[in-house]
Amino acid sequence: MRRAALMLVAGALSFAAVACSGDDSSPRAVAATTAAQTTTTVAIASSFKPGDRYVALGSSIASGFGISVQSTSCGRSNRNYPHLIAQRYGLRLVDVTCGAATIGNVLDTPQGDHPAQIAAVTPDTKLVTVTAGGNDIGYNGKAIVCGDPANTCTASPTLQKDLAATRVALKSMIEKIKTAAPSATTVFVTYPREVPANTNCPALSFTDAEAGILRSMGEQLESLFVAVAKQPGVVFVDPYVAPGDHTGCAPASQRWTAGHVADDGFAYHPTALGHRVMADMIVKALGD
Repeated sequence: MRRAALMLVAGALSFAAVACSGDDSSPRAVAATTAAQTTTTVAIASSFKPGDRYVALGSSIASGFGISVQSTSCGRSNRNYPHLIAQRYGLRLVDVTCGAATIGNVLDTPQGDHPAQIAAVTPDTKLVTVTAGGNDIGYNGKAIVCGDPANTCTASPTLQKDLAATRVALKSMIEKIKTAAPSATTVFVTYPREVPANTNCPALSFTDAEAGILRSMGEQLESLFVAVAKQPGVVFVDPYVAPGDHTGCAPASQRWTAGHVADDGFAYHPTALGHRVMADMIVKALGD
């Protein structure tokens, strides 16, 4: 039997309507707090000039998969966080994010007609953002399988092996990005939380056991990111640790990731609001 507890976040407000008030539970305040807690905030943004090259790398978590308006077979949205950042600073965006991308697809393996993403990172690049690693352990794929009531969902027997390989690949990816664009600011953005820390709800379409499997995968992925990507020379932006529930269980005005059914986007992926929040976190982390 599927059990659920619907979590309500008091005082929920639309991100677009948040005023600069003392409400420290608002998405904007959460973004500022999270960025300050997980990065070394310096005024990096002041060094950007209009027209500077900005390359966005990563998987569907960065591409805005399913969020209108979509372009290319990679599932890029013109409302993803790379577009929002480029608009904020007047940067020349080269968005090569792609749904289903692994770290290998960032580094050296094409996806169909799409070349390895790092080819877009040139020496004159001034900003690189990247969100990748979840597909290397089958994270969102597992969520989709578990969310289908017709499936029997079990923990991955290769998870620890996959995490170990992803740790090595992630370290290599960061080193190669720095080599490709020595003067660029590299920003690593983690996955937002997809399963509440201590509960479950019908919107996720998981049994409690399935929710536990996905929760554990998310926690281990987050730990890997902190261990490898949170390092000197990388601006680390971490929506996963934001307080409160912003999963598919939350009210729409606080929902950063979708549940089993997405109104605008894709199951178990960031919502348009989630992309606005991630963009705001990046802005705060860059010292703006």
